[in-house]
Amino acid sequence: MIRLGTRKSRLALVQTEIVKTRILEAFPNEEVKIVPIVTRGDRELDKALSSFGGKGVFTKEIEEQLLSGRIDIAVHSAKDIPLEFPAGLSLGAVLEREDPRDVLVTVRGRMTRELSPGSIVGTSSLRRELQIRRLNPGIQIQVLRGNVNTRLDKLRSGQYDAILLAAAGLKRLGLEKEADLSYEYLDTDEFVPAAGQGILALEIRTGSLTEVMKALNDKMVELCFKVEREVLKQIGGSCNAPCGVYCYKDKEKFLIYGMYAGDGQSPSFSSESFSINKQKKGEAGSKSESAVDLTQTAVYLEHMANRMAMRLKKCRVTLVGAGPGSRDLISRKGLECVKAADVIIYDNLISPSILNEARLDAELIYAGKRAHVHSMKQEEINQLLVEKACEGRYVVRLKGGDPFVFGRGGEEALALKQNGIAYEVVPGISSVYSAPAYVGIPVTHRGIASSFHVITGHEELGKADSAVDYRTLAQEQGTLVFLMGLGKLGEIISQLISNGKSPDTPAAVIQSATTARQQMVCGRLTELEEKVKKAGLSTPAVIVVGNVVSLSEELDWFQSLPLTGQRILLTGTRQLTERLEHLLEPLGAETVRISLIETVQCLSDQIREKLQNLSQYSWIVFTSCFGVQTFFEAMKEWKIDQRILAGVQFAAVGASTADMLEQYGYTCDFIPSRFQSKILAEEWIPLLSENDSVLLIRAKEGSAFLMEALQKSGIPVDLACIYETVTDYRRKEEILRIVNDVDYLVITSGLAARALAVMLDGMALESTLAVIGPETRQVCEEAGLPVGLIAEHSSAEGIIEAIVWQQRREE
Repeated sequence: MIRLGTRKSRLALVQTEIVKTRILEAFPNEEVKIVPIVTRGDRELDKALSSFGGKGVFTKEIEEQLLSGRIDIAVHSAKDIPLEFPAGLSLGAVLEREDPRDVLVTVRGRMTRELSPGSIVGTSSLRRELQIRRLNPGIQIQVLRGNVNTRLDKLRSGQYDAILLAAAGLKRLGLEKEADLSYEYLDTDEFVPAAGQGILALEIRTGSLTEVMKALNDKMVELCFKVEREVLKQIGGSCNAPCGVYCYKDKEKFLIYGMYAGDGQSPSFSSESFSINKQKKGEAGSKSESAVDLTQTAVYLEHMANRMAMRLKKCRVTLVGAGPGSRDLISRKGLECVKAADVIIYDNLISPSILNEARLDAELIYAGKRAHVHSMKQEEINQLLVEKACEGRYVVRLKGGDPFVFGRGGEEALALKQNGIAYEVVPGISSVYSAPAYVGIPVTHRGIASSFHVITGHEELGKADSAVDYRTLAQEQGTLVFLMGLGKLGEIISQLISNGKSPDTPAAVIQSATTARQQMVCGRLTELEEKVKKAGLSTPAVIVVGNVVSLSEELDWFQSLPLTGQRILLTGTRQLTERLEHLLEPLGAETVRISLIETVQCLSDQIREKLQNLSQYSWIVFTSCFGVQTFFEAMKEWKIDQRILAGVQFAAVGASTADMLEQYGYTCDFIPSRFQSKILAEEWIPLLSENDSVLLIRAKEGSAFLMEALQKSGIPVDLACIYETVTDYRRKEEILRIVNDVDYLVITSGLAARALAVMLDGMALESTLAVIGPETRQVCEEAGLPVGLIAEHSSAEGIIEAIVWQQRREE
C-alpha cells in the first residue's frame, strides 16, 4: 500500500486524487490510500503567512508524518515547499504543470488597471501585493486567507472588490467559469508567478519508491522547477520571500521571468532566454529528431538562473546627508541607515565618528573629494554604487551636507535609476545655512534679508554660458551664500562689485563650520580677500555676503569652554571611546571616534559550563566593562538564574568596570587604588584565604599577570575568556587622513597602540599622543610611537584631566 499524505483542504485533496490516479494508471495492482493531515497553516487562517513562519507552515506536520513512516509520499503544491528538505527527505517527482498564472477575480468585471482608487484587493502574498500595486498604485490591500471557496464567498459578499488567486487551483477545482465572476489572467511577463506555482511535487523518504517516482516524473517540468528554485537559492530567499520566478519551454526556447523585492517594498524584474540545442537524429539517447539534450540544457539554465539572481538581488541604495561636519548634525534616520548598511561609500567631509556606528562586517569605502584632490571621479563613484547594489547589498552613500545641494547626488540617483536600482534620499543639514548659524549669522532676518541665494563657487567665472548671473546677484537684497568658492574668492568679489554690489557690503568666510576647526573672518567686501589670506583660512569654507553678516557680533552663541577648539581623536573600543566622548564634549572638545580595535564575544560550551557552576567560586574578577556586559548577556542567553551569584564577591580592575557592574545590580567588593592588574594583584590577593576560589573574566589576549599571581599564591583560579579584541583595519584610510589634523590622539590600551603603529606604517606623528597609563606608554614606545602626555590615573577621567591640564599650561 502507498499512503499519500496531504492537507485537508478541498484543493489539496483534489490534487492528491490526481496523484493517486496517475499512480494507478502506471501500477494498476497497487493499493493507494489518501491520509489527510492538518497543518498549522490550515489552523491559523486569520493571519498573514509571513507573520507566523511563511509557507513552510503548510509542510512541517506532513513531513513529520513522512519521516515517521506513517505516510509514504507527501503531496504538495510545489510553491509551498521550503528550499531545504529535512534530513532523510527529498524531492521524488513533479507532475505536469497546470496553468501557472495568477488571476484577478472580480464580481463587476473590472480589469486590474480599471479598479478605482481605494478598491480593496485581497491577498496574503507579498509577491502578489507588490505586483498588483505596480499595475494599479491606487488600490488598497487586505489580508485574504481561507480555502478557495471561502475566498470566493468573501468576494461575493462584498468584503473585497477583487481577489488574487492561482489559476491552477481554480482550474483543478472547476471554478474557473463561475457565471457571476469575471477572471483576468495576468501575463507571466508582467505578473511573475511564485516558483513552482501550478506544479504538484511529491516528497519522499530518500531512496524510496524509485520506480513509482520515475513513472510519475515529468523531466521537462522538473528541469524548470529546479531552475526556479535555484534562482530562489541564489537570491538567498525562500518560498516566503517577495519573489516570483517562472521558467518554461516555448518551442525552441527556454524563458525565465523573475521578480524580487529585497527590501520588501521595491520589486526588480528581469528576464532571460536561450535557444535549445537539439540532438541530431540517431544519436545515443535520442528518442526523436527534435529531442532536447537535457544535460546540456540544465547547464545553460543554471547559468541563466545565476545571472537572473544577480540582477534581481540588486539592493537599494540610500543617499544620506551627513550634515556640515559635526557628528551630532546627522538625522536620526540617516544614522539608522548607517547602522544597517552592508556597504558605506563615504566622503571626505563627513565626521569619522559616524562610521563608528557602522556594523563590524560593513564594508567601508572612501570616495572623498576635496579641492584639487579627488580620490574617485564622479563616474567611478556612480559605477561603484551600481556594482555594490548589484551584489545584493544594502548601500549607503554618505555625503557631507545634503546630497542634492551641490553634492552631485542627483547624478548618482540618475545612474541608479538607469540601472534599475531602487534608491531613497535622506536629506542632510546643509552648510548653506548651518555654517552661518554656527557663527551667529541668520541667512534671513526681518527687515534685513527676506531671501537667501545659494551659488556654487566652482563655476568658471566670466565664461559666456555661465549659469551664474552676477548682474542679477549684485542687485539682490537677500543674502548670498557661495559654496566651494574659497579658491575663487577674489574673482567672486570682483564680479559682484563690477556688477553693482556695494564695496562696503558686510561679508564673511567661515572655515570648517560646526567643528573644532571652525574659524570666521568678517569685513567689508573689498577687504575680505586680504583678511582671509592673513588668517590663513582653508577649505572647506562658506562665503556669506549680505547685511545679515553684521549680526554675528551680537548673535554669536558658540561657547568658549576649557577645550573649545581642540580636536581629539579617540582610538579605543566603541564602548570606551563613547564614554570618553561623553566626558570630553561638555568641555568644548570636538571628538573624533575611530575605533581601531573592537571587542567581540567568543562564548563556548566550556564557558557555558563554568557559568552554570558559578556557586563554586567565592570571587569573580572583571577586567573591563565589556567583560561585565558579555558575562550578564551570556547568563541571560543561556537562562542561568542570577541567584547562583548569591555569596559571590566581585573585584574590578577599574572604577568604570565597577560602575558597569552596578548597572546590573551588583556592588563591587574590591577596586584597586590604581586601575592596573598589577596593583589589583598587590592589594587584593593578600586579602584572600586558602578557602577562596576565583573566576577571572577577561579577553583572550588579556594580560596573564593576574592569573599567574593568583597561581603563585596558591589560590584556585579558573579563566573565562569570553571576548576578544580584534583590529579593525577598515579604519586605516580615515586614520591616515586625519591623524595629523587633530590636536590630541588618545590611546587607551596596548592593543590600540599596536594597531595604530601598523596602520601608520612609519608615518610621522605630529599630533600629541596621550596615553592612559604607564603600561600603554611602554607599548607605544616599543612600537615607535612618541608619547607626549600620560594620565596620572589610568582611567577615562585621568586622561581627560591630563589634556585639560596641558591646555591650561599652554595658555
